[in-house]
Amino acid sequence: MADAAVSTVATVMMSVVTLSVVGCGWCPAAVTGCWSQTGQSPTWRRFGRRVGARVPARRVPGATSDAELVMSAVTVELMMALGISKGHAEGLQLLATCLVRVLPETLAMVECGRLDLTRARLLAAATEVLDDTHARAVQALVLPKVGAGPWDGPSPRAWRAQIQRAVVTVDPDAARRRRETAIAHRLVRAWAAGDGTGVLQIIAQDTEIAFADGVINKLAQAWPEVGADGEALRMDQRRVDSFMDLLRRVAYGDQLPTVRARGEREVGIVLHGDTFFGDGPGKDDPGELRGLGAPAPVDPRSAAKMARDDIDAGAATRVLLVGGDGVLQRTIRLPEAPPGGWTRDLLEGSVRQAIPDLPPLQTENYEPTVAITEHVRAVHPRCTSYDCARLASRCDLDHDQAYPRGPTCVTNLCPRCRRHHELKTRGLVHTRLHRDGSVTTTTLLGTTITIRPGRLPGHGPGEAYAG
Repeated sequence: MADAAVSTVATVMMSVVTLSVVGCGWCPAAVTGCWSQTGQSPTWRRFGRRVGARVPARRVPGATSDAELVMSAVTVELMMALGISKGHAEGLQLLATCLVRVLPETLAMVECGRLDLTRARLLAAATEVLDDTHARAVQALVLPKVGAGPWDGPSPRAWRAQIQRAVVTVDPDAARRRRETAIAHRLVRAWAAGDGTGVLQIIAQDTEIAFADGVINKLAQAWPEVGADGEALRMDQRRVDSFMDLLRRVAYGDQLPTVRARGEREVGIVLHGDTFFGDGPGKDDPGELRGLGAPAPVDPRSAAKMARDDIDAGAATRVLLVGGDGVLQRTIRLPEAPPGGWTRDLLEGSVRQAIPDLPPLQTENYEPTVAITEHVRAVHPRCTSYDCARLASRCDLDHDQAYPRGPTCVTNLCPRCRRHHELKTRGLVHTRLHRDGSVTTTTLLGTTITIRPGRLPGHGPGEAYAG
């Protein structure tokens, strides 16, 4: 085995132990001790040279390749030295190999403690579908967001969302093909989960699942809040009961329940105007789907088609006016699209006509107006507490500074789920909403974290109008 290969094996082994230390909370001395007990020197280069010296000489004709044999030897060594299973050892080895060969800057941040193993693994897994060049491009887009430690950077959900968006940004055509392939493999599966329960899984296009979720919510809202035994039903129970009732009605030919065909939609495609019209610097920037958990990136061609299809079906058009710093300034709800659809000139003309009559973003009342609500939810599509996934439309709009001392306006309101709202109201956490939409939270033990709203399409890292 060549010296370069020996060096790679040694480096991978060192990286595996680094990942084990980070992932298990062990100290380096303990890991070194494990290796000493096996009779092996903790010098990984010596291990690499031993592998390199023995594999070519002892290979059996027709056996597995040298590379596979070396990886098996490393796996066995790790299993015995660290006391872990084969699957765990292989996973660490594959992750370490990826970080050494493709994402070395990520490995360096893990080694110095700025990035934890979970975030490194998310980045490696998300870039598996890319070639090495594009994987490194994703790394270059997301690593600048890393702070002094895992607590100082994006939350786990925000980190995952940034990676997913970067993956689409660096190769939008490949993202579109993966999307089309995934949708083509849609399916329904059912299995027993034990203790008298079962699981019904539906994998389909994200917009269709979001639509179905919205219908189930409306059915549940009309379902009785008290069961036949007199006990109060949770919303999740009502969702299940109403959905199963719908299926029984279909099977037995009974009258079906009715829900409003349209209303305030929780699901929407957000994309830059350049992406929608297919021209301008941002025409290849991804859009995002909102209303189904965290905002999900969508390749530009698919996003533009989805937006046009929605508008053709009668969905309202809302324009988000953004400043040069990428911060939302106003939201404008436009009337139905003209015959033939929107052109850039028609859209810009309608926006200019609407601007003089825009309602104020502050009111003297406690309850926010529709304009205030839409603005706040456009800035914050989810609960603003750390790593919370609750949709803004299912959260309270909380006065950061209590009313009436604090006004009812877009710079003093943010969505908080009921649990985090209660924590803040009872003084168990302290928050401060800044004018740019960022929220600083301080816990009782003094931990302080600032959460910044995600950039709108076209203004994210690597996109046309990134600040």
